[in-house]
Amino acid sequence: MLDHLDTYIETTADEERISHADAVTYLSEQGINRADARELVEQLLLKGYLYEVGDRLRIPPRI
Repeated sequence: MLDHLDTYIETTADEERISHADAVTYLSEQGINRADARELVEQLLLKGYLYEVGDRLRIPPRI
């Protein structure tokens, strides 16, 4: 799921960073149940694979 969000975030212009709700909607459009999508985003945040700046999601740089 992180790969899906990574692609989605990378294809979104910097000034249009995605919100938590955008990520859930995007995953839902990829065929994931909306409740599961919310849970996935929360888990990615808790595990440090995503982080929030204000109301926008970002993916930390991967080495």
